[in-house]
Amino acid sequence: MLGLNWTAHGPGAALEQFSAEDHSLGDCTPDPIPPFPRPMPGRLAFSYASFHSHVERYIFSRGGADKINVPTKRSIARAFQEAAVAHLLDKLSLGLEWCRMQDVRVDTVVVSGGVASNLYLRDR
Repeated sequence: MLGLNWTAHGPGAALEQFSAEDHSLGDCTPDPIPPFPRPMPGRLAFSYASFHSHVERYIFSRGGADKINVPTKRSIARAFQEAAVAHLLDKLSLGLEWCRMQDVRVDTVVVSGGVASNLYLRDR
């Protein structure tokens, strides 16, 4: 939706790379990004569809991706990444609390797959 160039590592890596870039564009400042939703609060269920819809609606409300300046696109990408990681961490916390309530001891948590390479997540 933002017109990012994917690498062989896919859209997540492209989003992370774009989010990490910091190019000064003079007086061009990002527009405010509305807060992302928190899907299914309090439930051990995942859904990233609302994040996609949130970005899609925002871009549509601005007249399309080609009408949005680069700093705003970067803010959207960062906000998306932050919301997705917060969602994952919320669900992890709920899962660990469920385990504690069931007297299930958890010593290690493993994150694997493409998401495991995300540096923003790894910093958490």
